[in-house]
Order: sequence, then C-alpha cells, then structure tokens
Amino acid sequence: MTITDWFGYSAADTSVEATSAASNQRCPFIDDSCEKVFQDGLVAGVCALKQTTRAPVVCCPNRLYGDDWKILRDIAAIAFGDKWEFGFTDGWVLTPGRTALSEAIRRGSPVIGVFGKKWGGELRLPQRGGSGSYFVDWILAVVTPTGLAEFVAVEVQTIDTTGNYRASIDGLQNGREIKKSDAAFNWENVNKRILPQVIYKGNLLQREKLCKGGLFFVTPKPVFERIAKRLLGEGNELPEYPLAPGAVTFLSYDPDWENVIPGQPASLLQTGRLTTSVVQVAQAFVGVTNLPPMGAYEDAINAALS
Repeated sequence: MTITDWFGYSAADTSVEATSAASNQRCPFIDDSCEKVFQDGLVAGVCALKQTTRAPVVCCPNRLYGDDWKILRDIAAIAFGDKWEFGFTDGWVLTPGRTALSEAIRRGSPVIGVFGKKWGGELRLPQRGGSGSYFVDWILAVVTPTGLAEFVAVEVQTIDTTGNYRASIDGLQNGREIKKSDAAFNWENVNKRILPQVIYKGNLLQREKLCKGGLFFVTPKPVFERIAKRLLGEGNELPEYPLAPGAVTFLSYDPDWENVIPGQPASLLQTGRLTTSVVQVAQAFVGVTNLPPMGAYEDAINAALS
C-alpha cells in the first residue's frame, strides 16, 4: 500500500505549496495542524492510501472537508434548497451554530447554523437509558430571525487501517519517494462500528419533528460500496425513499484523482447518492438474505482436515 495524498497534496507533488504544507504539518482542509498523530508524536499527514490494484481511498475525514466545506454546502442544498429562498448573492450562508440566531436577526432572513468541528461545537445525543452520549459529526440547522425551523444531521466516515505505513511516510519525508508499506484497510470495522451507529442515530432522529431530512451519511465511494455489499450482497441496492425524518441519505465523495493540478489539493467530486430509510438499513443489517452457500462451514472444516 502507498500514500497518495499527503498533507492535502498529491504524494508526488513537489510544488512549493505541497512542500510547505508538509514542512509545517498543516492540513489545508481545516486550516489547522494535521490531526493524524501517532502515539510517539509523529504527525502522519496521511489523507489517502492506495492498494496496488485499486483506486485510492480517503482515510482521514478531514480530507472530505475540502473545497471550502463543499459537503456541508451540498447537503444544505439537498435538504433545504427547495423549501427556503435565502436570496443572497453569496450563496448558502453557513454560520457557526452558536451565533446563528443573532446572524439571522442581523440579516433579517434565515441562515444555516453549523454545529460541528471548527464551527459551533459538536452536540451530544442522549444514549440508551440516559447514560453516556453519542455525537453526530454535524448538525445543519435552518435558523430564522424567530428561531430554529428545521435541521438535518450529518455523519462523515472514512476508513481505518491496520498494520503500519511508517515506511511510506519515511519515503515522503526523504525526497517525496513513493514507498510501499504493509498497511491495509480495516474493512470489517465498517460492519462492526459504522452500521450500528447509523441505525441507532437514524432511529433517534426519526423521532425529531424538526429533523425533516433525516440523517446524511458521507463516505468515500469505496466505503459506501463496501457498506452496500455488506447489507445486500453484490449488485443489489437499497430501495429509494424521499427525504423524511426517518431517511438515511448516503453520499459519497472522492478527490478528483484524474485531474490533479500541482500546487493544489485535488478537488472533491460527489460520486454517489442514495436516500433510503433507516428501517431498510436495519432490516438489511440483521437480515438473513445475504448468507454464504449452505454447507460453507462443513466445506471449510473438510478443507482444513485435508
């Protein structure tokens, strides 16, 4: 496996901008220090990794906040665009959630209040039994001069890794040499951690009368494809539903790997979109329609015995 995006730029990019970002250990997407830090203090800077025969996969959620928070603007347009006329020449007005009401009053018209990283702080959701809490990554809320009108929730997930990619980092630190490492993607974590959270949070939000567009779930395309395969098997699709409190909208985004310009982070492309219901996701997750062939365990035991 090799690193394809490093501190926001192509690993092969030797421009002044790419070199500066690596030297300063800066993430251009959140305009702050890179948050991928090993226990020994090494700042990894790894945005995306590539297996030999497959397309690169984004492995840091911050990589999906590029193009001036494109995903948040896209979701605002999908969730609220046909119901609210903002009337501003500068497009969708995103403002930190804690100051959204005062901003709406100042403007005399609605704004999108953003609660999440670098904006208005994450909002806690109550957990079962009232103990502990869950977070959603983002809340986008339509705030008018008279208060909250409606909102949607947004989760952003990439992919974890197993193994070690320090050899690849060493190569980039020494003349931006592209070197392989023994790291791998932890696809099973999609099944064990991501899907149960989608189902729990989707059910919770279904009971919110002002959450009229439900939950938006943003991933790189390879992660979404793995989720779909886990739920339904190869080639099958979840049924489509309209936006509603119980809806889950899967959106996939990937950097435009084919049109990388030296000195610039690759722009983001929306590579997939599907709105379904949390009920359909839950039924598919616990369903028994995507089983291996009958006798699979018997075959595995006999193969081991021989």
